[in-house]
Amino acid sequence: MQTSLDKVVRYRAIGTEPFWAVTVHGATVDLERPDHTPFRFSITEDSDDKAIRYTGDGFTLTATEGPCNDGMSDAIWSDRVQIAFRDGTFKGCGGLREDMREYQR
Repeated sequence: MQTSLDKVVRYRAIGTEPFWAVTVHGATVDLERPDHTPFRFSITEDSDDKAIRYTGDGFTLTATEGPCNDGMSDAIWSDRVQIAFRDGTFKGCGGLREDMREYQR
């Protein structure tokens, strides 16, 4: 049964070369890539003062604070992100996007 908390976006991240996007909702994460079937993973959060970590069976997202440029739009994001899953390890950006912060408060 899906609750309203499951629909709330807790975290977003993107990457380029290859393109990918991750959205964390409640206890699940959706991984989307062009020309690939989307993946959904069940996750738990294991964070500390140095990083946010979402881990599950076959998936890990680690986000560390620091400016990150997405390489396409020249937007600056609040976090540097790395995801690891069965197809490899990808790097990108996540958290708050600088030009969207006033809308995310």
